[in-house]
Amino acid sequence: MSNKLPTKELSITNADAFITKLNAEDGRDVKNSAVLYAAIGNVNAYENEPVPSEPVDSNQYLQYETQRQFIGAKRIFPEDVSHVTLRYDWTPGTVYSMYRDRDINLYDRPFYVMTNEYNVYKCLYNNEGAESTVKPSGFSTLPFTTSDGYTWKYMYTISLGDASKFLTKVHMPVKTLNVTDGSTESDRQLAVQQAAVNGSIEIVEVNDAGVEYLQVTNGVVDAGGKFTIRLSGGSGVDASPLDNIYNGSSVYIISGTGSGQLRRIIDYSGSTKTLVVNTAFTTVPNTDSRVIISPTVTIIGDGSGAKAYSRVDENNGVANVSIIDSGHNYTRAQALITANVVNGTGASANIIISPVGGHGSDPVRELGGDKVALNVQFGSQEGVSANGNGYIPSNTEFRTLSILRDPILKVNANNNHTLVESIANTSNSPDTLRLTSRLTISYNQMDGDDPVNELEVRETITNERVRLRAELGELEFVTELSPTQRRFDSLKNAVQGANGNIVYVRKDETEPDPSFYTVYINNVESYSDKPVFVKDDVILKSTSETEIATVEQIKGPEANTFSGEVLFTENVAVVTRDPEQQEDFKIILDF
Repeated sequence: MSNKLPTKELSITNADAFITKLNAEDGRDVKNSAVLYAAIGNVNAYENEPVPSEPVDSNQYLQYETQRQFIGAKRIFPEDVSHVTLRYDWTPGTVYSMYRDRDINLYDRPFYVMTNEYNVYKCLYNNEGAESTVKPSGFSTLPFTTSDGYTWKYMYTISLGDASKFLTKVHMPVKTLNVTDGSTESDRQLAVQQAAVNGSIEIVEVNDAGVEYLQVTNGVVDAGGKFTIRLSGGSGVDASPLDNIYNGSSVYIISGTGSGQLRRIIDYSGSTKTLVVNTAFTTVPNTDSRVIISPTVTIIGDGSGAKAYSRVDENNGVANVSIIDSGHNYTRAQALITANVVNGTGASANIIISPVGGHGSDPVRELGGDKVALNVQFGSQEGVSANGNGYIPSNTEFRTLSILRDPILKVNANNNHTLVESIANTSNSPDTLRLTSRLTISYNQMDGDDPVNELEVRETITNERVRLRAELGELEFVTELSPTQRRFDSLKNAVQGANGNIVYVRKDETEPDPSFYTVYINNVESYSDKPVFVKDDVILKSTSETEIATVEQIKGPEANTFSGEVLFTENVAVVTRDPEQQEDFKIILDF
C-alpha cells in the first residue's frame, strides 16, 4: 500500500513537453516533431439541433466517426501555442491570497493578478488578509509595497499579440523566456528572470505579536561612534531611561548617514541614552541619522545573508517584520524574535522562502501554467478553390473542431500530390489540408445555366455502378435471392455499398461549360476495398434512382482519412463559414 501524489509539476512538465515537441525540427531521416492541425467537420445537424451532442471518448468515435466528417484542417505552428494559467483580474476591494511555500492549495487561490495594462504581479504579502485598494504598477525587478500594505512582485507583461491569441475570460498566457525577442515586454521580463534570487526570503509573516515589547520609532542620533550611538534627548524622548532595557534588541539606521546598517544592542545606558552594539558600524552614524530600536529578528537556515528588523505596534506587539536583505539559497529557515526578559515575550513568525530560482525566475512554474492554449484562425479564403489544393470552402458550415496530430499526407508542402505518402513533418506539411474528396461533375440535364435536380449540401450520394452491382447480387452483403427484391432494394444497398456526404457545391470556375460543377464530399464509405467513386460514374441521390450527373475528375483527400491521432474534439454550435468573416478559436488543453 502506498500514498501517491500527482504533482502540479508533472502537469506543467507534460504541457511543456507538448510545446517543446512542436518546436522540434525533423532530421532528414528522423522525425522529432509533432505536427498539429486544427480540423473542422460535420455539416449534419445534431439530433437536438442547435444543442451540440456530447462527444464520446472512444476509438470508434474519435478515430473513425469524427475523422469521416472532417472538411479541412489548418496547421498549428509553435507561435500559435502558449502555456496558460487561470486569469485573475486586479479589482479594487478584493482580498488576494499571498504566495506561501507551504500552501498545499496555492494554485487554487488568486495569489497573482493581471492589471488592465496586461501587467502580471505576484502577491507576496496581503497585509494580513486586507483588501487590495491600490493597483500594483511599475516594472521593478525587486518586490515593492503599495500604500495598502500589499507587497507585489512584477512578473511580466502580456503582449497585445499574445493577449489577442491566448487571453480568454478564464485563462491568460504565461511564458518563461530564454532570450528576448527585442520587444519592451520581453526585455522587462528577461530582466526580472535574471534578477531573481534562488532561495530568497522576501517575507517574514508574524504569527503571534507577543506582548510588552518596546520600540524607539524614529530616534535622532546626537552622536555616533564605531560601536556606539547616543540618542538626542530632545528628539529621542521615547527612548527609555532604564539601563539595559534594550539589551538584546536591535538598532537599524533607517535614514541618513550609515543607513541600511543593522546591529544588535549589547548594552544601554538610560541616563545618557547611549547604546553599544555587537559589531562595529561600517559607516559611523551622524546627527542626520535616524534609527529604529525594536526586537531582534534572527533568521536561521541553510542559506545565507537574510536580514530583517521588526516593528512594534501601539499595543506593544510585533506588528510586522521588514526585510533588509533577502539572502539566497535557503531551502529551510526559521525566524526568532527576541529582546530580553523585561522587554517583551511571545512573538513568533513564519518565514516564506521563494520558489527554486527565486520569484520571477520561471513564471510558467510559479503561476501554475499546466494548461496549453492553441489559437487557430480560419480565414475566409483558405487554400486554392480553382484546383482544390488545401481548400477549405466558405459558404458552408461545421459543428466539430478537433486537434489532429501527425496525419499521413498525400501532398507536399505546396499541396501538390506526391507518389510517396509520409507522416506530417516540419518540412513537408502545408498550411492547410483539404480533407474532403473533390469531384468535378457535369450535370446530365440543365435548364439554361441551372442544373435540373441540383445537388445540395448534406445530401448523401451514391452511384449507378454500385446500384447495378447490388441489383445483380454482386455485393456480398446483398442477401436477397429474388431478382425482383434485389431490384427493389438496389438503391438502398447501393448507398450501403458506396456513399458520400455533400459538404460544398459550386460552379467549376475553370470550365466554361455551365454544367460543370465542383462537389466536395466527406463521410465517404465503401463496401470492402472497392472505390466509392471513379471517373465516369453516374451520381445518384440516396433517395432516388434519377441519374443526376457524371464524374469527370476525382481528387481524394490530401491526408489519409483515419490517419493521425485526434488529441481533442469539441462539438460546437453550428458555425456558418462566410466569405466576409474569420473564425478565431482558442482551445485549452489540460494536462
